[in-house]
Amino acid sequence: MKNKILNILSSKSIGNSFLLMFGTGISQLIPVLFSPFLARLYTPAQFGDLAIFMAISILAAMVSSGLYELGIVLPKEDIDAKNILGIICILSSIFFVLSSIVCFLLVQYFKFESFYYLLPFSILFTVSFNAISYWYNRFRKYKLLNFARILQAIVIVSGSFIFSSLESIGLIYGFVAGGFLVFIIFFIIFIKNLSEITWIGMKEQLILHNKFPKIMLPSSLINTFSSYGPVFFIKRYYNSTTLGSYSMTSRVLTAPSSIISTAVGQIFFKDISEFYQKGDLASIRNQFYNSTKVLFFISIAFFLPLFFLGKELMVFVFGATWFQAGEYMEIIAIGSIIKFVVSPLSIILVVLGKINKLAKWQTLYFITTIIIFSIGSLYSIKTLLWIYTAHEIVLYVLYFYIIVKILKNEY
Repeated sequence: MKNKILNILSSKSIGNSFLLMFGTGISQLIPVLFSPFLARLYTPAQFGDLAIFMAISILAAMVSSGLYELGIVLPKEDIDAKNILGIICILSSIFFVLSSIVCFLLVQYFKFESFYYLLPFSILFTVSFNAISYWYNRFRKYKLLNFARILQAIVIVSGSFIFSSLESIGLIYGFVAGGFLVFIIFFIIFIKNLSEITWIGMKEQLILHNKFPKIMLPSSLINTFSSYGPVFFIKRYYNSTTLGSYSMTSRVLTAPSSIISTAVGQIFFKDISEFYQKGDLASIRNQFYNSTKVLFFISIAFFLPLFFLGKELMVFVFGATWFQAGEYMEIIAIGSIIKFVVSPLSIILVVLGKINKLAKWQTLYFITTIIIFSIGSLYSIKTLLWIYTAHEIVLYVLYFYIIVKILKNEY
C-alpha cells in the first residue's frame, strides 16, 4: 500500500498538480490571511454585497463565453485552440456591450446600487480569467498561471484596503481591480495569436464545440446557482449577522480546500484529454483511481480536524465575535470531505462526452437543493446546515457512483 501511494505521488501529473497547487494556494490564501483585518473594516452586510456581486459575475460570465473556454484544452492542433480563443473574445465583447446597456438602465431608472455600473467589467474580467486558466493549462505553463493568480490576489486585497473609505463599494472595487489585471494578460495573449485566428476556423470550432453552450451551459448555470443558493436563502430567512458568519465560514473553508481540488482537477483534465485522444481508456481509469486516492487522503487530513476544532480555529484567528462561524464550520466540514474528492474528478464526464449524464445530475442537485433550503429554512440555522450537509453527502456519493459506472461502460 505504501509503495502504491509513493508511486502515485511521484507521477508527473501529481508533480504538476503540486506545482499548480502552490500558486493557487498562495493566491487563495492571501485573501484569507487578510480577512481578519478586512472584517474589521467592512460589515457583514458589505461582505454580502460583494458575495452577490461575485455570484452574478460568475453566472453571467458563463453565458457571456458560452463555456467555450472548456474547449481550449481539447483540440490536438494549437490553431484550433487559438480560434476558440477568438470565439470567446467576440462573444464576451458582444455581451459586454449588452450588459452595459442593461446595467445603465437598472441604475438610472430602477434605482439599483451604483456599483452595478461595474458589473459588465467584472463579467468580462471573469471570462478572461477562465480563458487564461485553460490556455496556460493547455501548454502546461503553470508558472505563468501561478504568477497571474498571485498578482491578481495581491491587487484585490490591496484594492480592498485602498478603497475601504468607500464602504461596501471598496470590496467591489478591489475585486474588479484584480480582474482588470487578468484582462490585460488575456488581451496580450489574444493580440499575439490574432494573426492565426480566422473566421473559417472560428466557425468550425463554434459548430464543433456547440455542445458547451447547448448542453453544458444550462446545467452549469443550474449547478453554480445551486452553489450560491445558501447565500440567498440565509439572507431571505435569517439575518445579516447569520449571513455574515456563514459567508466568512465559506470564505475560509473553501479557499484552502479548493487550492488542492482546483489544481488536481486542472491537471487531471489535461491528462485524461490526452489519453482520450489516444483512445487509451485503461489509462483514463488508472488516472481516475489514482487521483481519487490522493484527493481522499488529503480531504480526510484537512476536513476531519475542522470538524473537531472549527470553533477554536475561528475564535483564535478572527476573535470571539466569530464563534458562531466556527460552529457552522464544524457542520459544513463533514459534507466537504466527499465534495472535495468528487468535484475535480467530475470533469471526466466532459472529456468522455457524457455531458447529458452530468446535466441530469446537476439538475437533480439544483432541485433537491431548492427543496432542502425551502424546508430547512423553517428551522434553526444549525438544523438547516445539518440537513444541507446530509444532502451534500448523498448527492456527491451518487455522483461518484455514476462516474465509476461510466468508466466501467455500465452506464
